[in-house]
Amino acid sequence: MMKRMVVWAAGAALLCGCAAPPPQAAKVDARVTVNADQAGPAVNPAVTRGYNFGNWMSMVDHGEALALTPAASLRFPGGNIGDEQDMDAATLDAFRSLLTLVKGSPELVIQTRVFAGRVDRVPANRPEDAASAVRMARERGLQVRHWEIGNEPDLYAVTRGDKSWTPDRYCEVFRAQAKAVKVVDPQIKVVGPAVSGIHAAPMRFLERFVELCGDVVDVVSYHIYPTEGDGSEDAALASVAQVDATLRSVRATLRDPRRNPLGHTRELPIAVTEYGLSWKTDRPRFLADMPAGLWAAETALRLARQGVDMAHYFAYQGTGFHGLLDNAGVPRPTYYAFRLLNGLEGRFVQAESNDSRLWSHGVRDGNTMQVLLLNTQTAPLRVGLDVSGWQVQQAKYFDAAIVEGEADFGTLPAGRELTLPARSMTVVKLQRAP
Repeated sequence: MMKRMVVWAAGAALLCGCAAPPPQAAKVDARVTVNADQAGPAVNPAVTRGYNFGNWMSMVDHGEALALTPAASLRFPGGNIGDEQDMDAATLDAFRSLLTLVKGSPELVIQTRVFAGRVDRVPANRPEDAASAVRMARERGLQVRHWEIGNEPDLYAVTRGDKSWTPDRYCEVFRAQAKAVKVVDPQIKVVGPAVSGIHAAPMRFLERFVELCGDVVDVVSYHIYPTEGDGSEDAALASVAQVDATLRSVRATLRDPRRNPLGHTRELPIAVTEYGLSWKTDRPRFLADMPAGLWAAETALRLARQGVDMAHYFAYQGTGFHGLLDNAGVPRPTYYAFRLLNGLEGRFVQAESNDSRLWSHGVRDGNTMQVLLLNTQTAPLRVGLDVSGWQVQQAKYFDAAIVEGEADFGTLPAGRELTLPARSMTVVKLQRAP
């Protein structure tokens, strides 16, 4: 009886001229639309593979593991160590030795000393000391194009208790050191002010610095640390929107004749010389967990896509709960995230998700393309890929279970519809269809 009813319904549709209903597409939770022909900027490895580096890192023990996340740019000595210790011969000798254990030939950014720090001896923070550091680095064969003048000077008056450190004083020091290092090497690019974050106070410091020193700085730098390792995971992940907002704000400041009277006609690059979801070194939350890994990867991708000159995650290895690997070499989610970013080559292309909790990016290199999908939700997500003319070849991912098991990346069935695990990062590799 049922068969006769189906046949009758089909015949009735033909007699009345009605079109049969189209087949229903499989239900998905979100869709990502990729336009492989809409090319954007080239992937800048100095952004997607940049890290802070220090002489305390155990490269002898963990260099082999870190070779899977090779650095394209290193900032040395990383954090406030440069305010506590001189950039002297012993420090540079140790740095040169450790670099032999770092895979590849990363670009180098070295900090000069600005703050007094230790009081048991006279600090080497004068202009002539900065010039001496440049000479010593060159004598040791270190190719250093960028020198950052100090570190987080906005905190000298706050956490170091020296109220004399205003943006005005820092600009005077910046000018003096910049002049001294360029006498040694006119090709040097001086970087600053490396303020401590993107909250109101450090941004006011940066804006005043630009007003006073916009004519002498070559690369404007700041740090991004949106949390103290507290608050909800959803709020922490959503803070990635601040990455975009701050970059727009800094660029607007640099181009404004009123706010940058001495340098608004210059096209100044921007660098984020430290970033992490939390600055609390002694707290694992948002440094050694999945939100930290997803946020760090998304931040690197957004900065690269928007043309930032350099970016340095804090940190490459074992610095409290910062670092891709802990002191024992145990990998953190950030280690897996930056391993996936390591394979990116080519140009960004348009990749749009219709769900704000699914972050997506596309990178095309000739006839191959990679689509990165970051599921920030706490449940699996079924995603449809709209990318005509391309065939899915492979999809690999990591989630919390893989990190906890110190396992290799997982694989998903290759296809236009993928079920992404909860809180996971997936890279889908595609080939242009013949």
